[in-house]
Amino acid sequence: MKTIKRVAVSLVIAFVVTLTTILVARAGGPYYVSDNPLSYLSGSGTPTTVSTSSCYGGSCQYMYQDTVNPASYRWAYTTYSNVYDWYAYRPYVGEAAAKYWWLTHGQGANDNWFVTVDQSANHGTWAYLGYSDYLPNTYGELRLGNQCVSGYWCGGLRVYWDDWKYTTSP
Repeated sequence: MKTIKRVAVSLVIAFVVTLTTILVARAGGPYYVSDNPLSYLSGSGTPTTVSTSSCYGGSCQYMYQDTVNPASYRWAYTTYSNVYDWYAYRPYVGEAAAKYWWLTHGQGANDNWFVTVDQSANHGTWAYLGYSDYLPNTYGELRLGNQCVSGYWCGGLRVYWDDWKYTTSP
């Protein structure tokens, strides 16, 4: 009888631990942010929307590289706090190198840096943009402009705003 009780208690504990692990893992994402709508920040020009299966979710937006007055746009703010890892989707039609700008807004300190991604390489994959050293944080934002990136060819190629995703630290 004691053996049956021990087995039953062990099974209940194993079930609770497994369920908790699954819930914590799912609570951390990934969460997806669409390129529609984008918020204008600076510069001149408006992204053109293209509907194609080459983009994540069937559509994305682009602007041609600009060396005179490049524009900058922001995706929607993150919905959840404690943003940890983030990724940008490289559409199959990607052409240019792009410089993403990440900002984490938090309690006491903000993370802020640039990450260059060659959108012409590894089409159809998620480019890892980094992680936040500052936890807890309140929210994050991702920005991108159509300026030319030093060290890469600049000749009027398309810079794409496509979906991005992030995870959170529970």
